[in-house]
Amino acid sequence: MSAQSNSPWQDVLVEIRKTLRKQQYDTWFKRIRFTSSGGEEVQLIVPNRFYADWLEAHYRGTVVEAVRRVMGFDPQLRFAVDERADESAERASAAELSPPAAEGLHLNRAYSLESLVVGNCNRLAQAAARTVAECPGTVYNPLFVHARPGLGKTHVLQGVCHRFAALHPGEAAAYVPAEKFVAGLVQAEEAKGLEAFRSKYRSLSLLALDDVQFLADRENSQQEFFHIFNELHSQKRQVVVSSDRPPQEIPGLSDRLISRLTWGLVVGLAPPEVETRLAILRDKARERHLDIPDAVIEYLGGKLKGSVRELEAALIRLAAFASLGQKPVSLSVAREALQSEKPRPTPAVSVPRIQEAAAAHFGLTVEELVSKRRSRSVAFPRQVSMYLARRLTNMSFGDIGKLFGGRDHTTVLYACDKIENQKERDSALSKTLRHLTDVLKA
Repeated sequence: MSAQSNSPWQDVLVEIRKTLRKQQYDTWFKRIRFTSSGGEEVQLIVPNRFYADWLEAHYRGTVVEAVRRVMGFDPQLRFAVDERADESAERASAAELSPPAAEGLHLNRAYSLESLVVGNCNRLAQAAARTVAECPGTVYNPLFVHARPGLGKTHVLQGVCHRFAALHPGEAAAYVPAEKFVAGLVQAEEAKGLEAFRSKYRSLSLLALDDVQFLADRENSQQEFFHIFNELHSQKRQVVVSSDRPPQEIPGLSDRLISRLTWGLVVGLAPPEVETRLAILRDKARERHLDIPDAVIEYLGGKLKGSVRELEAALIRLAAFASLGQKPVSLSVAREALQSEKPRPTPAVSVPRIQEAAAAHFGLTVEELVSKRRSRSVAFPRQVSMYLARRLTNMSFGDIGKLFGGRDHTTVLYACDKIENQKERDSALSKTLRHLTDVLKA
């Protein structure tokens, strides 16, 4: 029997409402139905699987206690999905429907959550993305996704927007690359339209900001985003952000903004493992109507260990190589196509290069860095340089010490241990190390 038509169940809902905030009650209990098969069994009919899992994990005790108070017995509680409602939601969220709200977001039609090939490398991020799209502002707010270029950050962010638009028609959402956010802010300031700019963002139900590292060292842009974030978060509106690294490792980002970005869930995308690479290659081949033999797919999946973007580029290259050579796609053609693509040489990292980069970063000369001076303004940059030399080269402690003014190996060992321990609790040092490493490997 239905709770909505039966007063005891209405009383149960009233009891539940007493123990929860309005936002919690409206989100999780307005869309469920109670049924009973007799005796002490109580079943909650929920609109989708996510609801069932979330209620089971977080509200089972709440419901059991409310039934006990109203009905006088401890219920045997079960959660069941209304399959028709779940299938309807799945259909509505499919990318091919291209809902009007999604069209206005200027999204790539291919970047839906359903089209994301899921593996161990991205399973948590994909699940979190579905959660925030289906129940925005309730959990994981903000959702922060980080990864190296080409691993699918933009796909995840746009996938959230696609699904949100399908499930919450009429709600305002925006997908915005951080570079576009900065450009829009500059234009608004020049046109004296700052209030309109702020109003546009603060009225959103969901904001997805891509590549937030672009805000680094842009104090004005960070300040505007900080206040927009605070307004959206306080109103239980969803914020989703991406970057090429975790918030704490973005140099030039203010501490208060880093603090906000870590309030919710921070999740990374890793390079795909071999099984996922094979699935991605098959998926991309189907998308492009390419007939690629399994042996070739397996060869590519084993040979290529980089990003999703690199896998797709390899497929395109293979297809073009076969077509232009008027050859069928085969294992020998695949080997030939990959061998003809010479990788760019990675610049060698040497101790002199490390010294130059560190000296420039800390405002010193190389001569000062390797001198006998022991003041903190010189000793600390020297220790950072020694640590990087040990990490980024194959040189021994003793050889590194010789290049730092003839110091012995124990001095270098002490410096490396000190920096290694300190970086775990010092976010500024962690940023510095990441920045210098990026400079040296560029």
